[in-house]
Amino acid sequence: MKILLVIVLAMMTSGCGKNDPFVAKRSDYTKAQLADIEDRIKPFSVLNVAGAVEVEPVPSLAGEAKYMACSACHGADGGGGVGPQLAGQTAEYIAGRLTQYKNGEQVGAQSALMWGQAGMLSEADITDLAEYISTL
Repeated sequence: MKILLVIVLAMMTSGCGKNDPFVAKRSDYTKAQLADIEDRIKPFSVLNVAGAVEVEPVPSLAGEAKYMACSACHGADGGGGVGPQLAGQTAEYIAGRLTQYKNGEQVGAQSALMWGQAGMLSEADITDLAEYISTL
């Protein structure tokens, strides 16, 4: 094993002539050739690929992302679960209820659960959530 290691180390340090991968090669490229090489290796983010399809972002309502926390109890489609069904309610109804919860008012049997949730919401959050929930 020691002999094999010595042979490998000797080959690495002595090189393999003009095919030695450890020795930098000098080449006499013209400026035009260097520019051509540079164009070929540009990062993909700056290349314009013919036939490429640009992906359009899907528009979403501002409350959609905020509703993710609500979906744990009210369901992803607003159909209910631990909490009551929200699908089919108007934006005004939802905004009113969230405002009541935010103010610490007793609305139903699970008000204590909602006080903490609604207490963290801004007026803009309440509006966004109400508008999104009304689309469910």
